[in-house]
Amino acid sequence: MSTNPPDEVAARKRREHLAKPIHIHHVDSKVLAVLPKDISFVSVEPSGESARCESFHIKTKSADGTEKVYFIKTKSGEVGKRMMEGTYESEQLYHTYCTDHVLQPIAWGKYDDDPDTWFYLCKFHNMKQERLHPKTFVNIIANVHKASMGKSPNGKYGFYVPMHLAHVPNDNTWADSWEVWYTRAMQTMYDFEKSRFGVDKELEIIVIPRLLRPLETGGCEIVPCLVHSDLWPGKCMMGEGTGKIIIFDSCAFWGHGECDMESWRAQRYNMGKDFFEEYRDTGLISEPKNDWDDRNRLYAIRYDLLVSGLYPDQIESHNM
Repeated sequence: MSTNPPDEVAARKRREHLAKPIHIHHVDSKVLAVLPKDISFVSVEPSGESARCESFHIKTKSADGTEKVYFIKTKSGEVGKRMMEGTYESEQLYHTYCTDHVLQPIAWGKYDDDPDTWFYLCKFHNMKQERLHPKTFVNIIANVHKASMGKSPNGKYGFYVPMHLAHVPNDNTWADSWEVWYTRAMQTMYDFEKSRFGVDKELEIIVIPRLLRPLETGGCEIVPCLVHSDLWPGKCMMGEGTGKIIIFDSCAFWGHGECDMESWRAQRYNMGKDFFEEYRDTGLISEPKNDWDDRNRLYAIRYDLLVSGLYPDQIESHNM
């Protein structure tokens, strides 16, 4: 049995779909409006096993008989609106820096049939989960960091719309200092986890200034780059029939590139040492380099707080 909570959620969703299949017989007019006009619909079927949204793939056929498939996910309410807008804006920007590995976003909006339901639409590709080749994968991420470095629209850390990791909102308010931005982001995740488990006195003492302030003082500086921020194996898969890595569901912000490794440390994701070594070899590790492993430990805490809060019944996630 998997020790990764999202895998267990996915398995449960698969069982639910088998026991009670979802049948969709039409596509909302708002979605129709952004799809090619010369297509006919073949089917709309559940796709993926997200615990936070409903997701489907839309099979279509063009006039010349070519099959095209699209991916759509939906969620209701104000949270749904923020999540779908954030996904679209994040994926749209990440796609510009990682065109060959990110499925092209198409649109986001609300249904005509149900104005309380919000959707995100993009191209679809069949994927399979397998352990990624460390060098190939890390080079993709490092190239995004290099290409985007220094291109934050205002030179600051943050993003121009709210983002969500799962359904948990991130405070992406712009900040001049990485320490300031990350301290706020860490506090958000700690407050979320604390709402499930209460105060953890060991986590009340956090060494953020000790590890992050030297990045921007004493003659050192870092420059914001585009960070995906959710690079665990459930969001980085192999495209079937292509051999290409597909990366999706970014929760992007302009930040410190090393922060993209925050989930790699967790044993549940089967990544680890060889991925870190490949990133170190890219030359992107910031000064002071002696702190980089401890910085990653700090970054990993934020992600572990998220997983702990998302799966409060999985006590091993809280104790990791």
